[in-house]
Amino acid sequence: MTRKRAPGEYRSVLHIITRLDRGGSARNTFLTVLGHDRNRFQVGLVYGRSVAGSEAEDAPLEADLEELRQAGVALFEVPSLMREIRPLRDARATLALWRVFRCERPDIVHTHTSKAGAVGRVAAWLAGVPVIIHTPHGHIFYGYYGPAISWVIRLFERLLALITDRIVTLTDRGAQEHVRYKIAGPEKFVTIPSGIALSKFRSVLVDPTVKRKELGLPEEGPVIGTVGRLVPIKGHEWLLKAAPRVLAEFPHATFVILGEGPLLGQLQQLAAGLGISGHVMFLGSRQDVPECLAAFDLFAFPSLNEGMGRALIEAMAVGLPAVAARVGGIPDVVADGETGVLVPPRDEAALAGALLGLLRDPRRRQAYGQSARRSMDERFDVSAMVRAIDRLYDVVWDEKHRPAG
Repeated sequence: MTRKRAPGEYRSVLHIITRLDRGGSARNTFLTVLGHDRNRFQVGLVYGRSVAGSEAEDAPLEADLEELRQAGVALFEVPSLMREIRPLRDARATLALWRVFRCERPDIVHTHTSKAGAVGRVAAWLAGVPVIIHTPHGHIFYGYYGPAISWVIRLFERLLALITDRIVTLTDRGAQEHVRYKIAGPEKFVTIPSGIALSKFRSVLVDPTVKRKELGLPEEGPVIGTVGRLVPIKGHEWLLKAAPRVLAEFPHATFVILGEGPLLGQLQQLAAGLGISGHVMFLGSRQDVPECLAAFDLFAFPSLNEGMGRALIEAMAVGLPAVAARVGGIPDVVADGETGVLVPPRDEAALAGALLGLLRDPRRRQAYGQSARRSMDERFDVSAMVRAIDRLYDVVWDEKHRPAG
């Protein structure tokens, strides 16, 4: 990426993320890197690898890296850059990133997610990078750790905000939560929704009956589906705990969970303990998510904390009504009583009640689904996201290089 630049010109940007996987933050970063205007930007990506990675999870990474190479994106792997908190490795990652920045001399460093945002912003500041942008893709101020660790994280984020030119939140509510926790003033934040390939989800054509047969689902009964990495913050256990109440009234219902992660065995054991294993299908990570969504009747999203909910956007774009937890930026996506139903997190009774309410009333379910589809307008398209990020770079660069006086 290193090249000579004329005074006042900027064109090189390095994105930083711990890991490319099928999660929302990684998809957002991947599509942003691919989408930048190559006539204006030289683009690079620095990425790490998670110690929890499996062979099945690494396969998509290799495919994504090859696509990025074909697009001319400069790639830099930093093995010490990882999601897990490991102080010694985090220090090595900071040093490694500092070396990359000193060698490549990017005009802009754009970090993604909390860990990459922490070590990446410190390294960029130490290396004298002119513009530092951070997208947290949500936050870890609650739902992840206990009160003491959460307090330390918030304090550290306040310090990091001092060396950050802008923080990109996926919803206005996300920015408001940052301000409420005193991370920075409102002028530091800009809202840019996470974009998806909107046409891919809007135009999906599939016979639900045929798709259900292909997936091994029962021919009869409603299908309640969800998509997300199998980790605690996604709240899958609460959906499973809600399932017996739903099955008591709709005994032929099926719950479908798409996604991989370390909690698979634990969730399977929970389903067995609840006596609902025959009604729960774990389908892993799939390439045909739009078609799978089109085979569902309802979308459940029981997250305990969520920046926006990329899977939620995809489901609504297909035309699914959603029952989602009222956390993070989700209330900015789901209009309660119009496109879906919002419920408190960690409340299986409320979750089951909302699911049952829509299952009992097919007309309302259909109306919510149609409204959900209409609400996913061009703001949520990947091209709009990339254009907004490019404009943000322009604004911040101009601010930083405006002549004195």
